Amino acid sequence: MPEITESVTGPTGDDQAEAADASAAVTMSRQTIPVSELVAHPGNVREDLNLTAEFTASIAAEGIRVPLLVTTAPDGGWRVIEGHRRLAAAAQAGLAEVPCDIDPARADDEAGQYLDMALANSDSYRVNYQPAEEAAALFAAHEAGASRTRIRKATGRTAAQVKIALAAGGLPAETRMLAIQRNSEITLEDLALLAEFDSDEQATETLLSCLDRGWPLEHAAERIRQANADKAERDELRKSLLEAGVPLTERLPEGATWLSVLTHDGHDLTPETHASCPGHGAAFADWNPLHPQFYCTSAADYGHENRWASSTVTRGSGDDNDTSDTIGADPSSTAGPDPTPDPSRRLVIAGNKAWEAATHLRHRWLTGSLFARRSLPREAQAFAARQYLAMPDPLRGGLVHSRRSPLFAKLTGHDPQRLDRECDTAPAGRLTVIMLAPIVTAYEQAMTEGRNTWRTDRYSPCPRRDAGAYLAFLGSLGYQVSGIEQAVIDGGSWTGDEPAEAIFSAGHPKASDGSDNDPVTPDTDADQADDPIAAAGKPIAADAA
Repeated sequence: MPEITESVTGPTGDDQAEAADASAAVTMSRQTIPVSELVAHPGNVREDLNLTAEFTASIAAEGIRVPLLVTTAPDGGWRVIEGHRRLAAAAQAGLAEVPCDIDPARADDEAGQYLDMALANSDSYRVNYQPAEEAAALFAAHEAGASRTRIRKATGRTAAQVKIALAAGGLPAETRMLAIQRNSEITLEDLALLAEFDSDEQATETLLSCLDRGWPLEHAAERIRQANADKAERDELRKSLLEAGVPLTERLPEGATWLSVLTHDGHDLTPETHASCPGHGAAFADWNPLHPQFYCTSAADYGHENRWASSTVTRGSGDDNDTSDTIGADPSSTAGPDPTPDPSRRLVIAGNKAWEAATHLRHRWLTGSLFARRSLPREAQAFAARQYLAMPDPLRGGLVHSRRSPLFAKLTGHDPQRLDRECDTAPAGRLTVIMLAPIVTAYEQAMTEGRNTWRTDRYSPCPRRDAGAYLAFLGSLGYQVSGIEQAVIDGGSWTGDEPAEAIFSAGHPKASDGSDNDPVTPDTDADQADDPIAAAGKPIAADAA
């Protein structure tokens, strides 16, 4: 094939993007180059070149119709920037040389080389090019010196999209491939979440298991964030107790008694009144890590009494000459609350955490997606009209106060006065969005105040039936409902998420014998459990997508 040379001009890259000159240009030359002199880019992000028999046969018959983009290699020869699939097919087809566009300016601009790879492969006609590979190219460009501004201008993406892509690109290749294998439709947002927890093997496996099931990763990620926050708080609690001289154990020591069942001279013992006792100690339940449970190692020796134990015993044969003696109850008696955790309590605590995580993510979606839109489908108008006609409980009591609620500005991003002024000029589609603001605020206020909404056995200011209709409406607009929200939509009971144990146990090891026999005083309503002495169920280490 004869050599063909022509000049092609194009925009330059500039690491200082804010000072970039759009009118600047470099000159590229086109010529044929022997296949033997072309070297693949060492940072090529294409995981699979997908050399099909049809593609190779086409190259053998027609040759390379679209030139490769190359530059000079540091050790001589030519480095391929874009066109690795065509080069591999040409070599397999036995072509001696291929047409190439040579860009000498890219030789010293490694960041630009990665940007070229990302841009060239992002076109819709490119075969088998994964979003993860594009993210890897953009990440490599950033590592090579390309600023976020340069990447944003070069790719046409928004700053938020570039941030997500760079986070996703930082994920190790092995984890990235595992994620793609488990779910071929994985998004850059999902990869960014995996990258956030890359140093946590257990969290990574939890997220990958969610990919297997097609569950939204953001909800699981939020649960994991909760677990990590709980662990940090637990570590601080442990540190403060140790600094105060309180011995800590993994569980109730042999012969010890929980402080919640002990009295002294007729008065209940508290951590404060018992602090000076030589037997003072504390333990943390792995499922209730934010509330230490206090005990006394030898209640009888230190003059404490067990309020649950019987105070009298009868001695003798039972005839008139026998006597009944009143004796002190054994403080270490097992009489009293069963220390074994109630499974239903665990479920309530887990459900409260799942509902809290879902609420955080739902509020984030409402602010960043729903109320940022310029229009909504007709179904949104129908939903709003039916809500005003039916006036369910959340609206009957909440509409009047919604505009004065701090939640209104938090969810919509604007105060009511600002939206009122916008009504004068807003198009019809945007007016529908604004119209939903008081409805959404009323529902979210009722569901936030009534965290029992997910439960079937408790009253909530937002009845489950109304909450289910509202959540289903959000789902129709693109919100990814969590498992606990789906249970409300379906009208059924939430029985826990399948990978819950992996989420809840993050950072909270079991006791040394692996049992679940942790301290807890049963209570019919875990929501009322604020007393650390009663060992009631407060937040357990959790999302979580």
